[in-house]
Amino acid sequence: RARRATAGGPARLSAEQALREAAMLLLEEDRLISTRRGVGRFVSHALPRVGLERVRGLEFLLGDPAGPVTVDRLSHEMQQASDLLSWALGLDASAAVWTWESVLRRGGRAIALAFEAVPASVSSVFADPASDSMPGASALTRLLSSVDPSYVSSTCDVSVGVLGDHRADALGVDPDTSALILTQRVSYRGAVVLFAKSVVLSEAGTISLQQSA
Repeated sequence: RARRATAGGPARLSAEQALREAAMLLLEEDRLISTRRGVGRFVSHALPRVGLERVRGLEFLLGDPAGPVTVDRLSHEMQQASDLLSWALGLDASAAVWTWESVLRRGGRAIALAFEAVPASVSSVFADPASDSMPGASALTRLLSSVDPSYVSSTCDVSVGVLGDHRADALGVDPDTSALILTQRVSYRGAVVLFAKSVVLSEAGTISLQQSA
């Protein structure tokens, strides 16, 4: 005698299987699990290193797993926006911006130099340096600590160039030294709120970028 099917049984089971399979694919894309055909799925032995695909301060991008990175601030001041900053931040030529320049060090050794700028009116977290509560953090880290990060997005251009005199002097290396250049525009709720240009020396090691087909 035919067995009566439960209401929505096969369809519900199919939907649950599809949802489970989609979740597994996401975990595999993030390298949290791996699949061996004909054998099964396995949990990764170590968490994958998060790289450029996630918006975060340069000190965290360069900090794991090679070791902690400190931010040594060279300057923090308000100034009139240059032509570059007016364009990058979508400001009037007369607008004011807060700017930071910082050397990033690992084990006391300079590995990167970061220049960051935000509109002076973007947030109270970028107020007078005298009231700065996070002197050991990059401007991007400070921004992420003051807003809902789910509304933050970023574009980052990657290129290679030589340091030049100013950057080389700050890092204590030869001006002809080649470095990775990261140019970043960070948006919050669709508006650009931070521009950063950082140079990273080869001593910093590798920067990861997770990819999937």
